[in-house]
Amino acid sequence: MIVERIDIGNVRNIASARLEFDPRVNLLVGPNGAGKTSALEAVHLVVRGRSFRTSRPDLVIRHGEARMSVGALLEDESAGSVRLGYSRELRGRVELRRDGQVVRQTSRVASLLSIQLLLPDLPELVFGGPATRRQWLDWGVFHVKQDYAQTLAAYLRALRHRNTLLRAGDLKTLPVWTDQVAELGEAVAQARRRYFEQAIAHVAASLATLDPDLEVEWEYFPGWNADSFAEVLGHQVDRDVKSGTTLTGPHRADVRITSGSESAAQVLSRGQGKAVASALRMGQAKELAMAGRRSLFLIDDLGAELDEEHNERYFRQLEDMDCQIVATSTEGAIGEILMGSRGGRMFHVKQGHFEQE
Repeated sequence: MIVERIDIGNVRNIASARLEFDPRVNLLVGPNGAGKTSALEAVHLVVRGRSFRTSRPDLVIRHGEARMSVGALLEDESAGSVRLGYSRELRGRVELRRDGQVVRQTSRVASLLSIQLLLPDLPELVFGGPATRRQWLDWGVFHVKQDYAQTLAAYLRALRHRNTLLRAGDLKTLPVWTDQVAELGEAVAQARRRYFEQAIAHVAASLATLDPDLEVEWEYFPGWNADSFAEVLGHQVDRDVKSGTTLTGPHRADVRITSGSESAAQVLSRGQGKAVASALRMGQAKELAMAGRRSLFLIDDLGAELDEEHNERYFRQLEDMDCQIVATSTEGAIGEILMGSRGGRMFHVKQGHFEQE
């Protein structure tokens, strides 16, 4: 599935814009502050139901306006077309629509299209905490296992109940919720492990293309150091009661990345970190493509932090992938390299206005 058209109204400095996207490469070119990243944000809003920049409506809605909106037309050769709509008011009301019907669960829209974000903070996927890598795992599983979102949500609800009982010291009711946490936690961990084992080969292959000299190792950590989550929970009840929270479990899971015997976050340069993080995104897109799910890459500041040689490899790998790309840059030349012989569309952006070349 691809984004064929997007209509933007009152998103940051964009008063009104309609962009007709190419199914492969689309480049938004303009100076800083022109509205390029805001267009990427608009795409993310209408597909994911939230911004990747902020949760504050006053920062997303154009100054002086009370409401913003984004509409999108998605197309698929087999599934046909889907119309999406997202609106948000300054006072906080949010509405998401699919083919004219209000959607209460954002997953009904997010499941349509896998978005791979390559933003300036992309290296945080390596240098940041485990939460960023858990999110990478969860989005991948979400797009290949239909009931995963419900299983994960159920686990997190049971976990909250258990933590409430731990803080209250209610040892009588605690075993009931401990059993639920254990059962659901095992299901979450198993789904993540299966996905990780399938995806990591594609990730490693992507990194080998991006940086052949960089050697890293990947390990899935489920959130506890034993075979049975139920046994771990049983053994650590006293510690959990003392701390008032469940100390181990899928909510502490991680994809551990090492280089040699050290954590990659401790020894890699910023550019190497971006290469590893890019490999995680590209490898995930390759794995999802094996399941028939085409990805949309949203790339902000195309080519930043990589030298000419790494950029050439980076662009070549993107070119070889069956994906749709919407990227921003302050210069058109770098985007023309990405478009190469396949062509694409270039939009010049100035003060929230878009003009197709």
